[in-house]
Amino acid sequence: MTEFDKNQTSAAFLVGVLARRAAAAEPGSDAQTRHELGFDIYIKARSYAILNKIAFWLAFLTCFCVFLWPVVVVLLKNTPGLSLVASAVTQTMITALATFFILIYQHYKNRQTSAENLLRAIVFDSTPATDLAENVIAEMAKIDKGISFNLKSGTKV
Repeated sequence: MTEFDKNQTSAAFLVGVLARRAAAAEPGSDAQTRHELGFDIYIKARSYAILNKIAFWLAFLTCFCVFLWPVVVVLLKNTPGLSLVASAVTQTMITALATFFILIYQHYKNRQTSAENLLRAIVFDSTPATDLAENVIAEMAKIDKGISFNLKSGTKV
């Protein structure tokens, strides 16, 4: 992708900026370190972007089914052999799947946004890369944690 491609993610744009700066700099320079640090984050951001796009479309599809299901049931109520379609259990399962995909989308979208914000810090912060690396590594450790379930305020599983 080119640096100013409107169809790329923010992470792809930012890592492109870092690559251009690194190519113009001397080996072992601050720009080189920033590019290496940024590319590591880009790998995560790209993975998160792919996962949240898949979850988005699955959530969209299942939500669409939740909205249309009552109409389908009414239209097909006299069709023989479609008792499973008219079942309340089927409607409940589709609603549960929609909720699950929405939560997965939200989880990975938050991770993608956090990774892109880290890339912005690497690109635009004037702090030396060696000092910035410690903070970036700490933030990546937070981002890399799995899904947590809040049982009640302040308690996580």
